[in-house]
Amino acid sequence: MSSQAPPPLPPEISNDIPPLPMSHGGPPPIPTAAHNSPIIQASFLSKWYGNVIGLNGLNVTISEGITGIVGPNGAGKSTFFKLIIGTIKSNAGDLFVMGQRPWGNSRQLADIGFCPDYEFLPLDMTGQQYLEFLGGLHAMDKSSLDKRISEVTGIVKMTKDMNRKMGGYSKGMKQRLKIAGALLHSPKLLLLDEPLSGLDPLARRDIILLIKRLNKDYGHTIIVSSHVLHEIERMTHNIVLIYKGRAVASGEISQIRNLISQHPHNIIVEGYKMNELAKALVDKDYTVSVGYNENRFSLSVRVTRPDDFFNDMPELLEQTGSKIERMYSEDDNLESVFKYLVGW
Repeated sequence: MSSQAPPPLPPEISNDIPPLPMSHGGPPPIPTAAHNSPIIQASFLSKWYGNVIGLNGLNVTISEGITGIVGPNGAGKSTFFKLIIGTIKSNAGDLFVMGQRPWGNSRQLADIGFCPDYEFLPLDMTGQQYLEFLGGLHAMDKSSLDKRISEVTGIVKMTKDMNRKMGGYSKGMKQRLKIAGALLHSPKLLLLDEPLSGLDPLARRDIILLIKRLNKDYGHTIIVSSHVLHEIERMTHNIVLIYKGRAVASGEISQIRNLISQHPHNIIVEGYKMNELAKALVDKDYTVSVGYNENRFSLSVRVTRPDDFFNDMPELLEQTGSKIERMYSEDDNLESVFKYLVGW
């Protein structure tokens, strides 16, 4: 073992970030004992690839249940997952997974199931052949493997499609089979990296329901990543927001939404009789400004309390006789949320 000191952090990496513990304002799907250790504990965790920063002093604590890791592409979500399963080594900081350091700890992989975000299924194999191959990698005997394949394919609702070649699977079917493969060895911790990416609305709904069921009915602790905040909200109330390798907020999603809602939102309202609606909105104390866009049929409204704005809208429409054809917030995307949280 080398006795050399670790290399200094690049100048862009800071170690002055305080720990951000997860909040448990509401009960998790599976109650946990107070003495239980966190599933994940990261302290000042940093990883860089040359001059590219993957994680930058990440501090986060994750407990049992379902936790969403939310951030735009390139925020560090996949790097965090790779550090958890021990395929890459951190450059600085500490990481404990179920009380153990993951790097060089191959035995711990028996307790972790990983479903990556990229496509890797061998399309000329059937689903059955693929799971049998995975079972061989886990050194499962044939009788146990056959039983477990039957169990996991039933859980993900793929039983009738197992003898089909995976090249004929839809995107949603492939995703369910990938999750079945991650479940095959009955892991305690399940990591799902962008499992909803590229799915149609029906398949997305099915995967969300599956994830919730895996935790509630089968007891798996699940960490799921996404770049879409409202998708994570449909699975869990516990989230970690990652931006440029840092955890900029963590805890109950309601707390983070309240924090986000404190800054002014830009809302576009399109329809008829917008003059009357604009006059009514000017009198509201949450309205910062009202202006027309390209024509008199489209308003740009800036408000400080978007929830109050949306709650008042039905009454305002009745009072003014206005009719709305389309209404949306320009600040509901994740990039706007992060810009606010990091002080841009």
